[in-house]
Amino acid sequence: MLLGAASFQGFSQERDSLWNRFVHYISSPAVQLDPKSVYQPAPYFSISLTGDLRQAGMSQENHLTYTDGSLEAYSTTRLKGIIDKDMGVQVGYGNFSVGINHKIGDRKKAAKRDISFSCLSPGAALQLQYIGFKRPVEYEVGIKLGDNLDETLAAGETKNPVKVTAFIADADYALNRRDFAYSAVYRGNVIQRRSAGTFMLGAKFIQGMVEYDPDEVVSGLMMGMTKQTTLQASVGGGFSYNHVFLHRQPGADGTGLRNLTMNVTGIPMLTILNRFTSTIQRETGGKKVPVKSVMNGKIRVNYVVRAGAIYSWDNFFVSIDGSYDSFAYTGRTDVSDYNLLFETIDSSGKFSRWSASAKVGVKF
Repeated sequence: MLLGAASFQGFSQERDSLWNRFVHYISSPAVQLDPKSVYQPAPYFSISLTGDLRQAGMSQENHLTYTDGSLEAYSTTRLKGIIDKDMGVQVGYGNFSVGINHKIGDRKKAAKRDISFSCLSPGAALQLQYIGFKRPVEYEVGIKLGDNLDETLAAGETKNPVKVTAFIADADYALNRRDFAYSAVYRGNVIQRRSAGTFMLGAKFIQGMVEYDPDEVVSGLMMGMTKQTTLQASVGGGFSYNHVFLHRQPGADGTGLRNLTMNVTGIPMLTILNRFTSTIQRETGGKKVPVKSVMNGKIRVNYVVRAGAIYSWDNFFVSIDGSYDSFAYTGRTDVSDYNLLFETIDSSGKFSRWSASAKVGVKF
């Protein structure tokens, strides 16, 4: 019993040590920052009410070549661009925050949920986001008869909403870690006192899925395709700048703070991993068997643009920010092994996303 108790105590101390390291990481001031450029108050808790406008867009075009080369079929799909209106809450301590948003309006038509985690220090940022919603998809399927001459076989909109999910991870690193604080605008845990800029390094990872109802017309016309997934990893570099319009340092009692700062960030990115997987339902012995085909897309140049502003007074703050990112893919899939009609599928598509957010919060 004594040995067991000693082992449990040692485990608890180790667990506490890991927890203390985490708390130290998200709450300790950045020692390399110049206090003349960035004011670092003591770590605090914060709670914010958020309101967001978001829109996700996706378009894809497939060209299917017949094995005998006689004809070429095509299909285009486009995610219907509905603007989502969300409200939510965000809770944070130090560099770390977690937020959850829910869609406002007709949830049956386009259900949506949005969960985010972020750790934004003055010189680095890591943001994780999960997005899930249902949305009608517009489609068109036809045959190419010659140059600029197509015959449409079917066109319309899916009867049932298409399920869309995405996991997105963003990481950014500021090279100027003395005079610049990236989290001053997007987290508000530190205060930029003097205008400053920096070159940035960035990385993005996206894992997304679009899933159709097998009974949809578009699924049958696209060789029984019911699911498409994307896996993308991108790296790049750009520039970020904080412009301070107003700053008044707080007094000894912590009151009197006044600060208005704006940030603009742009990071072009090179997509080094661009994998696209299609799941097609094939009839085998009277049963539908899912068959997966994988396409490794070509290297593409994409970009991320972000801007925001924050006004802080005493223990309160108001902020707005917006972002836009676009990621494209293109490549060829060989389907000759399991399809008697088509030999290859040439696919190209684009995923874009923009958001605008407003936040009102209090620090305590």
